[in-house]
Amino acid sequence: MRTAYKVVAHIIAAAVVVQAALIAWTMFGLIPSFESGVLPSEPPLTAIMHGEVGMFAIPVLVLALLVISIFAHAGLRWALWLLLAVLVQISLAFAAFETAWVGALHGLNAFTIIALAELGVRAVAHAPEHVPGTKHVMRPAV
Repeated sequence: MRTAYKVVAHIIAAAVVVQAALIAWTMFGLIPSFESGVLPSEPPLTAIMHGEVGMFAIPVLVLALLVISIFAHAGLRWALWLLLAVLVQISLAFAAFETAWVGALHGLNAFTIIALAELGVRAVAHAPEHVPGTKHVMRPAV
């Protein structure tokens, strides 16, 4: 389970990096349109993908990480902090549509999400194997 925790946490961090790449791609694609005076009638696909990853994929991965941390007996604190950071991130995204400068906080919080995911990996990697209070049951060899 600890390996699963590490893999899912790395995937979360990588998904945030992918989101950054998608939004950069979106903006660099839109700038020439703005310079020529053409406004797109609908959001570019890359912007939609940025939103889908942030609204659906990452929250599902964080919830999976939370469940994994319970079974792994390690990393629960980091998974809970990560859940909070993702909830803040989604709130900042919606707020940024009303107040543009909040978008800067949204971008900065992305680094928090990456850091929390990777700190969780480190914590799980260095967590003790024995969990106090759990019963070790001997099973017959098969």
